[in-house]
Amino acid sequence: MTTQRGIVALCRYLLSACLIAALWSAVCVQAAPIVNATAQMRPYSGIGVLMLEVPMASSDETFEPLRLYDDPAISRKGELNLADVPRHEWIFGPSSTAAPLIVMARKTSWLKVAYDDAGREAWINPGRRGNFQTWDVFFKGQAGRMLPGLQKRHYQLYRQPGSEPPLASLTPQQSFKIIQLDGDWAVVMPDLNSLNWIHWRDEDGRLLIGLERGVAPANQQR
Repeated sequence: MTTQRGIVALCRYLLSACLIAALWSAVCVQAAPIVNATAQMRPYSGIGVLMLEVPMASSDETFEPLRLYDDPAISRKGELNLADVPRHEWIFGPSSTAAPLIVMARKTSWLKVAYDDAGREAWINPGRRGNFQTWDVFFKGQAGRMLPGLQKRHYQLYRQPGSEPPLASLTPQQSFKIIQLDGDWAVVMPDLNSLNWIHWRDEDGRLLIGLERGVAPANQQR
């Protein structure tokens, strides 16, 4: 009898311990901070951008589907789904007529593009449907700004590339005119009387600048 009572008491103790552990786990899950899984990453710059013409929502115009390839015209892997193409409005601004595809490489009329949010790449031949520009052509003469959420060092303005100390620090709200690109550096005019240098892409090759008309993101970028 004593042995049975001991077993019953042990079972009750273990059941109580399990219930307490389950309740505590639930509390911890509810109290844990929510990590936004949709936070956007700055894209790799590649060599330029393709502004791909897309049909307007109010138009009956249609386009032939663009096929994706592992190599130019070799190993077809599917078709480009415009719904998957990241619009990067916080970099390029909104557009109802074109989708920006960042171009990683070029072979004659073939372009290797990053075609979804995961950064997957494939070759396409846009023909006359798209306008490809290298970054120096695309940004030249444009009003730009630094992207939000960067490390402090990326906002620094220099008299010459690599000169120390920096002249000042920009903010994502400050606009400047982009004069030209030179390697990872850009010559900019933050005002009518100044001609300075900034980094336009980081050491990993990710973009640091965008157009002034870019839409402010809901979540801080990295």
